[in-house]
Amino acid sequence: MNEDGKSLLHIMDKTISPMGSRMMRRWIMFPLKDLLPIEKRLDVVENFFRETELRSLVQTHIAQIGDLERIISKAAVRRITPREVAAIKTALFAIEPLKDAFLASVNKSLQEMGEKLNPCPLIRERIDKELIADPPAMVNKGGFVKKGVNIELDELRDIAHSGKDYLLHIQQREIEKTGITSLKIGFNNVFGYYIEVRHTHKDKVPAEWIRKQTLVSAERYITQELKEYEEKILGAEDKIFALEIEIFNSLVESLIEYIPTIQINANIIAQCDCLYSFARIAQENKYIRPEINTSLELDIKNGRHPVIEMQLPPDEPFIANDVYLDNDSQQIIIITGPNMSGKSALLRQTALITIMAQIGSFVPAESAKIGLIDKIFTRVGASDNISLGESTFMVEMNEAANIMNNISKRSLILFDELGRGTSTYDGISIAWSIVEYIHEHPKARAKTLFATHYHELNEMEKTFKRIKNFNVSVKEIDNKIIFLRKLTAGGSEHSFGIHVAKMAGMPPSITHRAESILSEMERHNRKDGIGKPLSEIVENREGFQLSFFQLDDPILSQVRDEIINLDVNNLTPVDALNKLNEIKKIIKGK
Repeated sequence: MNEDGKSLLHIMDKTISPMGSRMMRRWIMFPLKDLLPIEKRLDVVENFFRETELRSLVQTHIAQIGDLERIISKAAVRRITPREVAAIKTALFAIEPLKDAFLASVNKSLQEMGEKLNPCPLIRERIDKELIADPPAMVNKGGFVKKGVNIELDELRDIAHSGKDYLLHIQQREIEKTGITSLKIGFNNVFGYYIEVRHTHKDKVPAEWIRKQTLVSAERYITQELKEYEEKILGAEDKIFALEIEIFNSLVESLIEYIPTIQINANIIAQCDCLYSFARIAQENKYIRPEINTSLELDIKNGRHPVIEMQLPPDEPFIANDVYLDNDSQQIIIITGPNMSGKSALLRQTALITIMAQIGSFVPAESAKIGLIDKIFTRVGASDNISLGESTFMVEMNEAANIMNNISKRSLILFDELGRGTSTYDGISIAWSIVEYIHEHPKARAKTLFATHYHELNEMEKTFKRIKNFNVSVKEIDNKIIFLRKLTAGGSEHSFGIHVAKMAGMPPSITHRAESILSEMERHNRKDGIGKPLSEIVENREGFQLSFFQLDDPILSQVRDEIINLDVNNLTPVDALNKLNEIKKIIKGK
């Protein structure tokens, strides 16, 4: 959603051709749910990963094939240009070595791809025979049919070209006959070919020339001989153009018969392009082959977020984490921890690794065993749909309801901060009941990651056997926190929200006041329970200046007196700075 944001597609799309790029987007949007096609893709990626020569061959020839899918679709509606037909010929020639290489491979999936590829030698050779090597982009330019294709066309071209040569001959002859050195033969659409003579030579013009146009500095004439050759030349050019169009249209009609075959070629090459891209990013980003199976387990060792790790500075390593989920012992993980500690990143990377594995890609992890997932449900982020009158909480509840009504035993659910759009007690109640529903569902024990700030949910581990508490750990040193970003067993009791506010640049007066209110609330909650009104827990203050001067601290009273006794109207800037320095010394002395 951000202008400079990077998506999974941005990281994974290292395809060479536009049709490969389009297929990559489709693959990511529609992961596979059957084991066999996933394994076939993984086999090809592994083959490309190991055989650098084959990968180099694929890279070279796919670049020559280009956007075959789009070009052949233009042939179907007969809106294809000579240059695009020549591009199809180039693509069909480039398919031949790929077909041979795939058939020679030990990989069965590549062999199958090689068998389906068809270089279409007949139409390829015909295009090569009839069109010049680099034809124009537009049909109306003409001159795209090779010499020797049509005898009549060749004869007409000779007439047209020799006719133009003869015009040059007439021009030279008339210059010699009349002595008009600046005489030249030109052409316009009004009266065809003409002889142009400057006014200085007007008296030398022969009587038989017919004057057609007078210009500022010249006169234009026509002759009977010029008109005869004009008819011959223009007639030839019109016939040449008509014949070239006829030959080209016949070629396109023949090409249309090959559209289904060429579309199959384009589809296979696009697949090959995507699998090449998977192998390339696996090598560049140190991905491993996941183990896909039909179990109900999700076991990722040292998994990494594929997008975030590519955006970190070179000297900052990504902190990898393990995630284990199954339907029998660890079905639901409740993750607590401070803001900015990496809870959301952990949820997202689990889903992204699963998606990558089920589109046939290697994944960013030390190892990954993934039982087939049929649906990934997410409730992450906060958003309002004001145009439809839906608040953040309504959006949350709509999405959560959709999840609850569609889960299965193979589903993966990601909840991030569910219930924060309403009051604390409502939020805790709803979050608790949703987790309980998922745990107690009679048929669908969906694997769930639940990131929350509601530490009360940690109590669920004691009651429900398949719920486990984890937290993203931090280290507190000198009242400052360091994010370790490591997932560890056990719940967390603190959110460190005030520390994050300090990091964001919140004015110190606000964060200090928040700390005092927090300590008061925690003290009263331990002593009197949660139900005590907040107004009674937090001392009512009318403002920071008033509370400052109501303190009984003698040092602060001295500071107050210093400020009250100042004659502000007669105070110079230097005196003000000196006085400020004195007050600073008084406070330091404290």
